[in-house]
Amino acid sequence: MSTLWDDIAKTIRDSVDTVVSKTEELTKIGKIKVDIINIKRNIEKQFAELGGTVYHLIDEKKTSIASNADVKTIVEKIKKFEKQLNAKNEELEKMKAAAKEETSAVVEVEEVKEADKPKETEPTA
Repeated sequence: MSTLWDDIAKTIRDSVDTVVSKTEELTKIGKIKVDIINIKRNIEKQFAELGGTVYHLIDEKKTSIASNADVKTIVEKIKKFEKQLNAKNEELEKMKAAAKEETSAVVEVEEVKEADKPKETEPTA
């Protein structure tokens, strides 16, 4: 009878471990998604600032917009944010791929455990 309780306790421990692992994984993915949203917001702010700067340069009839120091600074900031965004997107894809691999491995282990269990036979009458 104690083996039944041992099996139940082991199953519960395994389940709790799986839940904890998945929770940590989803927390990391959520944090990366929040970082991506913040970077996108920063890019949008820079584009708005760039638009305003370009508008004022055109309004003042300055033709050398591309060589303007303010424009160059804003464009560099946008490029920096775009690099950060690409890095975060890559990190997110890696996390998702790792989570998918881990889930597949858990399913395979569970299938092996089920296959190794002795089959219960029906009592014959």
